[in-house]
Amino acid sequence: MNWDSYRYFLAVAETGSLSAAARNLSVSQPTVGRHIAELEERVGTRLFNRASHGYSLTAAGSLILQKTQLIAGEIASVDRQIAGLDQDYSGNVCISATEGFGAYWLTSRLAGLSFQYPQIQFDLLLDVEVIDTRKREADIAIRLSNPKESELVGRRVSKVGFGLYGADPYFQKFGRPHTISELERHRFIDWHFQERGFILSRALNKYLDQYQVAFRTDTVAAQIEATRQGVGLMLAPHYMIPQESGIHRVLAEEVSETVDLWVLTHKDLRHTNRIRTVIDYLVSAMKADSYVLEHG
Repeated sequence: MNWDSYRYFLAVAETGSLSAAARNLSVSQPTVGRHIAELEERVGTRLFNRASHGYSLTAAGSLILQKTQLIAGEIASVDRQIAGLDQDYSGNVCISATEGFGAYWLTSRLAGLSFQYPQIQFDLLLDVEVIDTRKREADIAIRLSNPKESELVGRRVSKVGFGLYGADPYFQKFGRPHTISELERHRFIDWHFQERGFILSRALNKYLDQYQVAFRTDTVAAQIEATRQGVGLMLAPHYMIPQESGIHRVLAEEVSETVDLWVLTHKDLRHTNRIRTVIDYLVSAMKADSYVLEHG
């Protein structure tokens, strides 16, 4: 058995495409394709159905996936246990967070921590989608809402508040909404992750069954700039809106939401000194900024 080939198989099975698997593994797409072809030749059957929209598992592939996930879980467990034995205050700490929280709050706090512990190196992974700490894709995860995964431990630290924002160029062209019912005729800036139930899109759906999307992106900086230019209204965390940006909150009393902010790690890493140090620092900073995070 060549585990390397099964590692490529697992990446394609979980992402559904060669290109996505290649990005996750930091290799070229042809490399992934070659490993899949070699594995199928070795086992003597097709493991994937190829289609224009991606790769799906055959019956044989589904059977192999179950076994491969068990093996991958055991390997990841060994990695975590070894990392948990490291009681040094040096080394790498990988933190996962959403792009907005990472860019507008977390980065400046990690800069301060790096001065206190220059021997710790930080990797900050920012994405709308959640990184899997169980696979050691990240050591610490900062998430909006509790993931309720049995292997993760952590705490609810604070709340993040968000509301509806717009800019003067938009108000001049489309008017400023004064009631919830008026929102039906307005334009909005949204996320590509709406169909996956992303938290801000879900909140907007709470007020409107259907709403007109004028601009959609998964980059916070682009959303804020589109709001500033008057493209549409944006539902956003209060801490993300820069002061003196020309962006103003609307319907503050009517549209006001909060979600829990969690700091988590894998249970095998919780006693590692550098992980514990970073978590304690972040929890303390979040508690100190709890009012800003919730109210702006």
